[in-house]
Amino acid sequence: MKIMGMLLGMLANPDISNEGGGLFKIAESEQRAQQEQQARAQVYYNMLSTNEGVRDQIYFDTEGNPTIGIGFNLNAAHNQKFLKDNNIDKQSLSVVDKEGNTIREGRNLTENEKLLMYNHSLRQAFKDARLYDPRFDRRPESVKMGLVDMAFNMGLTKLKGFVKMRKGLDANDYTTVAKEAKDSDWFKDVKTRGPRTVALFEKAIYPEGMIR
Repeated sequence: MKIMGMLLGMLANPDISNEGGGLFKIAESEQRAQQEQQARAQVYYNMLSTNEGVRDQIYFDTEGNPTIGIGFNLNAAHNQKFLKDNNIDKQSLSVVDKEGNTIREGRNLTENEKLLMYNHSLRQAFKDARLYDPRFDRRPESVKMGLVDMAFNMGLTKLKGFVKMRKGLDANDYTTVAKEAKDSDWFKDVKTRGPRTVALFEKAIYPEGMIR
Protein backbone atom coordinates (compact mmCIF):
# COMPACT_ATOMS: atom_id res chain seq x y z
CA MET A 1 0.00 0.00 0.00
CA LYS A 2 2.85 2.39 0.78
CA ILE A 3 4.43 1.83 -2.64
CA MET A 4 1.07 2.30 -4.36
CA GLY A 5 0.59 5.59 -2.52
CA MET A 6 4.00 6.79 -3.69
CA LEU A 7 3.21 5.81 -7.28
CA LEU A 8 -0.10 7.70 -7.17
CA GLY A 9 1.76 10.70 -5.76
CA MET A 10 4.17 10.63 -8.69
CA LEU A 11 1.34 10.53 -11.20
CA ALA A 12 -0.33 13.46 -9.50
CA ASN A 13 2.88 15.55 -9.45
CA PRO A 14 4.70 15.73 -12.80
CA ASP A 15 7.64 17.53 -11.15
CA ILE A 16 8.71 14.34 -9.34
CA SER A 17 11.23 12.45 -11.41
CA ASN A 18 11.78 8.67 -11.55
CA GLU A 19 15.33 8.52 -12.80
CA GLY A 20 16.26 5.00 -13.85
CA GLY A 21 12.76 3.70 -13.10
CA GLY A 22 13.91 2.71 -9.58
CA LEU A 23 10.54 3.21 -7.92
CA PHE A 24 8.74 1.08 -10.46
CA LYS A 25 11.38 -1.60 -10.03
CA ILE A 26 10.69 -1.60 -6.28
CA ALA A 27 6.96 -1.98 -6.94
CA GLU A 28 7.59 -4.82 -9.37
CA SER A 29 9.91 -6.48 -6.86
CA GLU A 30 7.31 -6.29 -4.08
CA GLN A 31 4.63 -7.64 -6.39
CA ARG A 32 6.90 -10.51 -7.41
CA ALA A 33 7.70 -11.26 -3.74
CA GLN A 34 3.98 -11.30 -2.92
CA GLN A 35 3.27 -13.67 -5.81
CA GLU A 36 6.08 -15.98 -4.65
CA GLN A 37 4.70 -15.92 -1.10
CA GLN A 38 1.21 -16.79 -2.36
CA ALA A 39 2.62 -19.64 -4.46
CA ARG A 40 4.54 -20.96 -1.43
CA ALA A 41 1.41 -20.80 0.72
CA GLN A 42 -0.46 -22.80 -1.93
CA VAL A 43 2.27 -25.47 -1.94
CA TYR A 44 1.94 -25.89 1.85
CA TYR A 45 -1.85 -26.01 1.60
CA ASN A 46 -1.69 -28.66 -1.12
CA MET A 47 0.74 -30.76 0.92
CA LEU A 48 -1.18 -30.59 4.19
CA SER A 49 -4.67 -30.96 2.73
CA THR A 50 -3.44 -34.05 0.86
CA ASN A 51 -1.70 -35.56 3.88
CA GLU A 52 -4.40 -34.74 6.44
CA GLY A 53 -7.50 -34.87 4.26
CA VAL A 54 -10.27 -32.28 4.37
CA ARG A 55 -13.38 -33.04 6.41
CA ASP A 56 -16.45 -30.93 7.14
CA GLN A 57 -17.64 -33.18 9.97
CA ILE A 58 -15.97 -34.35 13.17
CA TYR A 59 -14.24 -37.72 12.80
CA PHE A 60 -11.79 -39.64 14.97
CA ASP A 61 -8.14 -39.88 13.92
CA THR A 62 -5.92 -42.95 14.31
CA GLU A 63 -5.32 -42.06 17.98
CA GLY A 64 -9.00 -41.49 18.70
CA ASN A 65 -8.85 -37.70 18.78
CA PRO A 66 -11.94 -35.86 17.51
CA THR A 67 -10.72 -34.01 14.42
CA ILE A 68 -12.21 -31.76 11.74
CA GLY A 69 -11.19 -29.59 8.80
CA ILE A 70 -7.55 -30.16 7.83
CA GLY A 71 -6.26 -32.22 10.74
CA PHE A 72 -7.64 -29.86 13.41
CA ASN A 73 -7.46 -31.78 16.70
CA LEU A 74 -10.39 -30.61 18.81
CA ASN A 75 -8.81 -31.99 22.01
CA ALA A 76 -5.61 -29.91 21.81
CA ALA A 77 -5.60 -27.18 24.49
CA HIS A 78 -4.51 -24.39 22.13
CA ASN A 79 -7.22 -25.44 19.66
CA GLN A 80 -9.89 -25.36 22.35
CA LYS A 81 -8.87 -21.79 23.16
CA PHE A 82 -9.04 -20.96 19.44
CA LEU A 83 -12.61 -22.33 19.24
CA LYS A 84 -13.66 -20.23 22.22
CA ASP A 85 -12.01 -17.07 20.88
CA ASN A 86 -13.72 -17.54 17.49
CA ASN A 87 -17.14 -18.54 18.87
CA ILE A 88 -17.12 -21.96 17.22
CA ASP A 89 -19.28 -24.40 19.16
CA LYS A 90 -17.97 -27.90 18.52
CA GLN A 91 -21.15 -29.36 20.03
CA SER A 92 -23.08 -27.92 17.07
CA LEU A 93 -21.00 -29.90 14.54
CA SER A 94 -22.01 -33.29 13.16
CA VAL A 95 -19.93 -36.35 14.08
CA VAL A 96 -19.27 -39.41 11.91
CA ASP A 97 -17.55 -42.75 12.52
CA LYS A 98 -14.67 -44.14 10.44
CA GLU A 99 -17.12 -45.51 7.88
CA GLY A 100 -18.76 -42.09 7.51
CA ASN A 101 -21.94 -43.06 9.36
CA THR A 102 -23.52 -40.25 11.38
CA ILE A 103 -23.02 -40.54 15.13
CA ARG A 104 -24.43 -37.13 15.99
CA GLU A 105 -26.57 -34.91 13.82
CA GLY A 106 -25.37 -31.36 13.40
CA ARG A 107 -24.06 -28.82 10.95
CA ASN A 108 -21.05 -29.01 8.66
CA LEU A 109 -18.00 -26.81 9.09
CA THR A 110 -18.16 -23.65 6.97
CA GLU A 111 -15.41 -22.78 4.47
CA ASN A 112 -14.47 -19.73 6.53
CA GLU A 113 -14.19 -21.78 9.74
CA LYS A 114 -12.12 -24.38 7.90
CA LEU A 115 -9.63 -21.77 6.67
CA LEU A 116 -9.45 -20.10 10.09
CA MET A 117 -8.66 -23.46 11.68
CA TYR A 118 -6.09 -24.31 9.02
CA ASN A 119 -4.29 -20.98 9.38
CA HIS A 120 -4.20 -21.39 13.16
CA SER A 121 -2.82 -24.94 12.84
CA LEU A 122 -0.24 -23.89 10.25
CA ARG A 123 1.05 -21.05 12.43
CA GLN A 124 1.36 -23.49 15.33
CA ALA A 125 3.21 -26.00 13.13
CA PHE A 126 5.74 -23.36 12.03
CA LYS A 127 6.19 -22.31 15.66
CA ASP A 128 6.76 -25.92 16.75
CA ALA A 129 9.16 -26.61 13.87
CA ARG A 130 11.24 -23.57 14.85
CA LEU A 131 11.31 -24.65 18.49
CA TYR A 132 12.43 -28.12 17.45
CA ASP A 133 15.07 -26.84 15.05
CA PRO A 134 16.54 -23.40 15.89
CA ARG A 135 18.10 -23.25 12.40
CA PHE A 136 14.76 -23.91 10.72
CA ASP A 137 14.69 -20.65 8.75
CA ARG A 138 18.06 -21.43 7.17
CA ARG A 139 17.05 -24.86 5.90
CA PRO A 140 16.34 -25.78 2.28
CA GLU A 141 12.65 -25.28 1.51
CA SER A 142 11.99 -29.02 1.17
CA VAL A 143 13.38 -29.63 4.69
CA LYS A 144 11.19 -26.84 6.08
CA MET A 145 8.19 -28.49 4.44
CA GLY A 146 9.06 -31.89 5.91
CA LEU A 147 9.46 -30.47 9.41
CA VAL A 148 6.24 -28.45 9.18
CA ASP A 149 4.39 -31.52 7.95
CA MET A 150 5.60 -33.59 10.90
CA ALA A 151 4.91 -30.78 13.38
CA PHE A 152 1.43 -30.26 11.93
CA ASN A 153 0.70 -33.97 12.29
CA MET A 154 2.15 -34.78 15.71
CA GLY A 155 2.87 -31.54 17.58
CA LEU A 156 6.03 -30.40 19.35
CA THR A 157 6.08 -32.92 22.21
CA LYS A 158 6.21 -35.95 19.91
CA LEU A 159 8.49 -34.21 17.43
CA LYS A 160 11.02 -33.69 20.22
CA GLY A 161 11.16 -37.48 20.52
CA PHE A 162 13.09 -37.55 17.23
CA VAL A 163 16.40 -36.97 19.00
CA LYS A 164 18.67 -38.57 16.37
CA MET A 165 16.87 -36.70 13.60
CA ARG A 166 17.56 -33.45 15.44
CA LYS A 167 21.24 -34.40 15.68
CA GLY A 168 21.21 -34.97 11.93
CA LEU A 169 19.79 -31.48 11.46
CA ASP A 170 22.47 -30.01 13.71
CA ALA A 171 25.09 -31.61 11.45
CA ASN A 172 23.27 -30.64 8.22
CA ASP A 173 23.18 -34.39 7.57
CA TYR A 174 19.93 -34.82 5.66
CA THR A 175 20.67 -38.47 4.95
CA THR A 176 20.37 -39.12 8.69
CA VAL A 177 17.30 -36.88 8.93
CA ALA A 178 15.54 -38.89 6.22
CA LYS A 179 16.66 -42.22 7.72
CA GLU A 180 15.47 -41.37 11.23
CA ALA A 181 12.08 -40.24 9.95
CA LYS A 182 11.75 -43.41 7.87
CA ASP A 183 12.80 -45.78 10.68
CA SER A 184 10.21 -44.40 13.13
CA ASP A 185 6.87 -45.72 14.36
CA TRP A 186 5.37 -42.48 13.05
CA PHE A 187 6.40 -43.45 9.50
CA LYS A 188 4.53 -46.76 9.83
CA ASP A 189 1.46 -45.14 11.39
CA VAL A 190 0.94 -42.45 8.74
CA LYS A 191 1.14 -44.92 5.85
CA THR A 192 1.38 -43.14 2.45
CA ARG A 193 2.18 -39.82 4.10
CA GLY A 194 5.51 -41.10 5.40
CA PRO A 195 7.24 -41.68 2.04
CA ARG A 196 6.12 -38.26 0.79
CA THR A 197 7.57 -36.53 3.86
CA VAL A 198 10.82 -38.52 3.75
CA ALA A 199 11.17 -37.62 0.05
CA LEU A 200 11.21 -33.94 1.08
CA PHE A 201 14.21 -34.57 3.35
CA GLU A 202 15.93 -36.68 0.69
CA LYS A 203 15.54 -33.83 -1.79
CA ALA A 204 18.03 -31.83 0.32
CA ILE A 205 20.75 -34.52 0.45
CA TYR A 206 22.51 -33.24 -2.64
CA PRO A 207 25.10 -30.42 -2.34
CA GLU A 208 22.92 -27.72 -3.90
CA GLY A 209 20.39 -28.26 -1.12
CA MET A 210 22.87 -28.08 1.75
CA ILE A 211 23.36 -25.16 4.12
CA ARG A 212 26.73 -23.54 3.58
